[in-house]
Amino acid sequence: MNSCDKPRAPDDQRGRHAHDGLQIATLLHVATLVVFATWDFGGETDFASSVISWWGSLAMVILVLTCMRRWKSGEGMPGALPWLLPPLLFNLLVLVSVLNPSFTQAVVHGAPVFMKSGARPGWPSSARPLLSLRALWQFDAIFLTCFNLAVAVIRQRVLRWLLFVFTINALALAVMGTFQKLAQATGLYFGAVPSPNSSFFASFIYHNHWGAFTVLATSAALGLLFHHVREGDQDDRRHSPVFFAFVAILFIAASVPLSASRSCTVLLLVLLTGALLHWLRLRRRQLKTRGGSLFLPAVLSVAVFAGTLGAIYILGKPTIEARLDTTRQQIGELRSRGDFGSRQLLYADTWHMAGDKFCFGWGLGAYATVFPIYNSQYAVEPLLGQTVYTRAHSDWLQAVAEVGLTGTLLLLLTGLIPLAAVLREHRHIEEVPRALLAGCGLIGLYAWVEFPFANPAVLLAFWLCFFAAVRYHKLAAQDRTTQTCSPSSS
Repeated sequence: MNSCDKPRAPDDQRGRHAHDGLQIATLLHVATLVVFATWDFGGETDFASSVISWWGSLAMVILVLTCMRRWKSGEGMPGALPWLLPPLLFNLLVLVSVLNPSFTQAVVHGAPVFMKSGARPGWPSSARPLLSLRALWQFDAIFLTCFNLAVAVIRQRVLRWLLFVFTINALALAVMGTFQKLAQATGLYFGAVPSPNSSFFASFIYHNHWGAFTVLATSAALGLLFHHVREGDQDDRRHSPVFFAFVAILFIAASVPLSASRSCTVLLLVLLTGALLHWLRLRRRQLKTRGGSLFLPAVLSVAVFAGTLGAIYILGKPTIEARLDTTRQQIGELRSRGDFGSRQLLYADTWHMAGDKFCFGWGLGAYATVFPIYNSQYAVEPLLGQTVYTRAHSDWLQAVAEVGLTGTLLLLLTGLIPLAAVLREHRHIEEVPRALLAGCGLIGLYAWVEFPFANPAVLLAFWLCFFAAVRYHKLAAQDRTTQTCSPSSS
């Protein structure tokens, strides 16, 4: 029996309504969580953390209802359910670790401090069990919220609507942040809220978190742009979303150098350059079919690309030039010193910390508590004591320190297994998932030298783009199979 001969699942009116209801519930659940997390300081407040955890936990209800509906209709369980095995094992690892505390709280000179205590050796342990549980809850809430896209959504159009909401939300933040920056606001929301970090942008406390978020938002906008360029009616461009997608990309991309995020500016240049090359490849394929020269379209495309970069440079010229001066100064210091300075020491100390509990780590969320034991850096002024680090400035290195090699591998498999499953079945990747996966890949690489996943809004955007890409790819492959098997296609 080939794929065209497989019996179709029941598709009665009641089942269709249930499908649509779960799709809408999933769309609203993901969209509201993204909008809330981004506007509430990137999800980095205690209030935002609580809302994300509680509201995100509704994902379990949606997942159970989806499985029940499929079981009652005789369709079988969703094929994506086995993908939950790595996160389930990760949960088990963290839950076992909280039963084996390695630190205890004491009071020294009237101040509470955490001190090493006797944890059972050879077993997973946590220096801060309560923090581990809170971090795990938030991770599960975010992950399951986006995972439901892979099991509840049955139409590509629904995913495109979600990406449209995601893009327009990022565009609104970028416009707000741009005006806020040009007004030289001293705090968030035009100075209404003091920022704990001077490098803030829009509603995000840390400019590199904003930069990582915009890379993912730009990838979503690029996916929509390429989709509508390819599928849109060539004779009715006035009603095409292509212009909106292009404007969104322009404004979102312009906000990154304006925010002074050098690393994410480079990532965005890589993403946009890849998009330009992909566009030229598509045009070459179209012209090869219809006949014509690629020279003029290539010149126009490169001119638009260069003009866009020029406009972005003019808009953020003071900030960009200041960051370029800082970069040149830092490069000079690196050359004279012969190493990467404090960042190199930070990585070395974190690796030392990870090496002492290489298998299971010190506990999820325990980095800030444990790292002072291994921190070898001190301030220039002796009275200031140690330089304080609450993050390793490398998500992957910090993951090894907190959850060990075992937990880090489980986190990697959480993404690699779904990706491998859909790509193994269908190798041709449509425009939308191609762009989304490119953004996710860049942020995954970026996490080696920064901590984008420490921001809840960035983590939420990452899993949204990832599971939207995976599901879109699967649905597109099913559509191609249906068209191949239909009588009109033979």
